[in-house]
Amino acid sequence: MVPALWSQDTFIQKAGGSEIIDQMWAFPDKKGHACCLIPEATARFQKRCSELLGRQRERMLFYIARCYRYERPQAGRYREFSHLGFECLCLNPEFAVKRSQEVAIGFFDSLGIRYEIDDSARRGLICYLNGRGFEMRFTELGAQQQVAGRGACREEAGFGIGAERLLLAMTDQGLV
Repeated sequence: MVPALWSQDTFIQKAGGSEIIDQMWAFPDKKGHACCLIPEATARFQKRCSELLGRQRERMLFYIARCYRYERPQAGRYREFSHLGFECLCLNPEFAVKRSQEVAIGFFDSLGIRYEIDDSARRGLICYLNGRGFEMRFTELGAQQQVAGRGACREEAGFGIGAERLLLAMTDQGLV
């Protein structure tokens, strides 16, 4: 579990500017430090990647976090949501992308869900240095069809799943 209250700097550095503040529940704490409710949990792992990897060649982590975004609620997109995440930490970003895609495919296949994977997707945040990414989509959901997605950074790759969108996809396909 990842703490919900965090420093704004973690997310501003990840996004490459202050525009992400528009989507964050941001406020000063009692001492005036810039805090926020986390808009996603990935940045927490990216910031500590080298420390978490240590001397291991590869390490995989799963996590769940309650996240918060200040945006217009709509089907499958809420101001408070569950972020299920996977990180593959290693010194080879290409391998990490391949491994994280394999895990994502295995996870969705085990649920019996039909999906489309777009491995040419480009993620917009500056942390994705090599531009490689992927998205998993459930086209039946229309405008909110992206259920999982991510890409590679310096020493890791992984993906995040919106649990609420996953539930919509499973419901649409009669699995719940």
